[in-house]
Amino acid sequence: MTKEEIIKIEYQNIINEFANNIALKNDNSTKTLETLKEELSKLGVSLLETSPQDAYSNTVADYFKSIREASKVSPGFGTALEDIHNEIYLSKYVGNIGDIDKTKVTKRTRFDIASITKLFTIIEALKLHEEGLFNVYSLINEIEHSPYKTLSIPVIEALRFKYELQTTGRLDEKGISNPEFYRRLLRPRITQNHYIYSDIPYIIIKTLLPSTKEFFSMYSKELNYKTLSYSTNGIITGSEDLKMVSDGKARRMVEMGLEPGHAGLFGTVNDIIKVLDLLNNGFLSAKSIEMLLDNGTKDYYTPVYDANNNFKEYRAINHGTGVFIEHPEGLNKSQVISGLSTRAFSATGYTGGYSTFDLNNGFATCFLCNPVSIANTEPYHLDNYTSPDSLFRDSKGQPYPTHSKLVTEFVNGQKAIHVYDEEGNLIENRAFPPFLNGFKFEQFLTIYKLRFIKKVSLKLAESDLEIEEINKRFSGGKTFKKTS
Repeated sequence: MTKEEIIKIEYQNIINEFANNIALKNDNSTKTLETLKEELSKLGVSLLETSPQDAYSNTVADYFKSIREASKVSPGFGTALEDIHNEIYLSKYVGNIGDIDKTKVTKRTRFDIASITKLFTIIEALKLHEEGLFNVYSLINEIEHSPYKTLSIPVIEALRFKYELQTTGRLDEKGISNPEFYRRLLRPRITQNHYIYSDIPYIIIKTLLPSTKEFFSMYSKELNYKTLSYSTNGIITGSEDLKMVSDGKARRMVEMGLEPGHAGLFGTVNDIIKVLDLLNNGFLSAKSIEMLLDNGTKDYYTPVYDANNNFKEYRAINHGTGVFIEHPEGLNKSQVISGLSTRAFSATGYTGGYSTFDLNNGFATCFLCNPVSIANTEPYHLDNYTSPDSLFRDSKGQPYPTHSKLVTEFVNGQKAIHVYDEEGNLIENRAFPPFLNGFKFEQFLTIYKLRFIKKVSLKLAESDLEIEEINKRFSGGKTFKKTS
C-alpha cells in the first residue's frame, strides 16, 4: 500500500468515526465537521510532502503558537490534551503564578479550580449512589439526619439546577458569625421552579454525602489522585492572595472545617485530565454516566416567569447533572464544542479554567490559569494586542479589529477581559470561559491532527523499534491504562 493510499484511508476513518458520533445534527456541528475535514486535508497534503516526524513537530509548533496567544489573558497557566484511544498526551506550562517572585508554573502547580469542583462532587455522589451509600433520588428533607427541612425536592434534580434555591442571606457576607452562617445555609427556599445555575445545591448536597471527607482515600487505588484536595499546601495559584481558595463561600466553609461542594478544590492539570482515564476505565457505571449527561428533560429551554407569574423569557438548559452538555446554540451557550458525541461534557471555573471530555471520541482537553491572582497589585493589567490571525473573537464570533487591546483587569478582586480599539474606546467586556472559545477549538483540532499523524506513522512503520519510538513520542511520557 502506498503512502498516499494510507493517508487517504486514515483520513476517511477519522472523519467517519467523528461524524458517526455527532450528537446534535445541525449547522453548528456541520461547521465543526467541515473545519475538521479542511484541516486534516491540508495535513494530508503535508504528510505526502514531508515525514510524519516533521508533521508532528509542525503541528505541535502551531499549537504552541496558539498557546502564546492564550497567554495574553493570564500571568500563567497549564494546559493538556489527551487522546485515550490512541495514547496521545501533550501538555504545556507557561508563565508564573502571579506572585512577586514570579514563580514559574510547572506540572506540579496546583490551581484553584473553582466550579470544576462540582464535577468531583458529582462523581462522588454518583459513586456513593452505586455503592448503596447514598440515594440521589431521595428527597433532600427525607435523607437521614438532613437539616434541610424546607427542601422537598430530589437530590438529582437539585444537582441539575432544576430549582432556583436561595439562602436567607449571602453566605460569603463579611462579618457574619458562624451561627448566622449556618442559619442562612440551613433554611434555603425555592424561589422559582426553573433551571438556573447556582452554587447552593452543591453546597447543600456535599454536606449530606456520607463519609465525604474520606472519599479520595476510600477509592484511592481507582482514583490515583495524589494532589487533588482542599489543602493549600505546595505551590498554588488561581486565588486572590495565593493562600486560600478564591470563592468567598468556599473560603468561609474551609475556615469552618467544612468541605464545599461547589468550589474549593486545588489540583494540577493532570488531575483534571485524569477524569477521562477514570470514566474510560469504569470508575462509574454506564448508567451513572448517563445520569451525569442527563438534563432531566428533553427540552433545551425552560420558560421563566416574573413575580406575577407572567411569562418573561426562555432560558437555555445547558447542563446535565452539573456539567455543561452540548446545546443547539453552540459553544457560546454551553462551553461544549458543537459536533461532539452524546457522551461529551465540559466543566469550567470562575478562576479561569475549563475542561472538556468526550467519552465516545476518546479525548479530553484542559486549561487552568490564574487570572484572579493579584500578587499585591490591584488592578493587575496584562496589556496585549490582537493580530489579524488572533484566536480571540467577539461575542458574535467575529474577529476584533486589528490591534485591539486586550486588558485583563481586576478591581476589588473582580476580574474581566476588557477589549479596546486602537484609540482606547471600549469595544466590549467578556467573561473568561467564552473569551477562550477559539483556543478550545484549537485544542480540539490539535488532538485530531495528532491522531491522524500517529495513525499514518504507525501504518508506515517497518519495525517494532519504530513503533515503540512513535508511541513514546506521542504519549508525552504518560503511562496509559488499557480500557477495562
